[in-house]
Amino acid sequence: YKRQRLRVRTAAIDSTGLECSSASAYFVRRRKKVGEAWKTVTYHRYPKLGVVCDVESHFIFAYEARRGPKPDITEFRSTVEQALQRIRMTMILADAGYDSEMNHAFARDKHNIRSVIPPKHGRPTTKPATGRYRRQMQVRFNCGAYRQRSQVETVMSMLKRRQGAHVRARKFHSQCRDLRLMVLTHNIM
Repeated sequence: YKRQRLRVRTAAIDSTGLECSSASAYFVRRRKKVGEAWKTVTYHRYPKLGVVCDVESHFIFAYEARRGPKPDITEFRSTVEQALQRIRMTMILADAGYDSEMNHAFARDKHNIRSVIPPKHGRPTTKPATGRYRRQMQVRFNCGAYRQRSQVETVMSMLKRRQGAHVRARKFHSQCRDLRLMVLTHNIM
């Protein structure tokens, strides 16, 4: 018995970092202003959540829990493959952090998914982008479709507003479990 996968017209991918502490942003900002008496707060490692969601229903199909800071390019393939186990998608939207010829080729050639990613990764230049798909994005960028990418930002905002912008766990394994529960709770809500 082969289960039929749900067909999604447009999905979007993005990632966000979460706090390891429940201290408010106001407290952190005030603490920095005190000067020599307090140590300035710097976050070297934090939990990072990458998601693939439907732009119409805001339902999260796949997530990737990692430790940041880390470039988004490396998360694209694994997160999209995870989503493709559950759904079939026609188009995927991503911000410039996911821009690479390998990611375009993975989506278009291997899975026949139209990828819309602005070719702005790296230093600004007037030269044409390298690679077939990146050059194609530079010449014929689909602004109408790309406008829907803001819906994944809405999903990230919903997660942080409803459930908090921090995870309570201290160890990485427990932080991943907390992020998984955040995604599950979002989908149930």
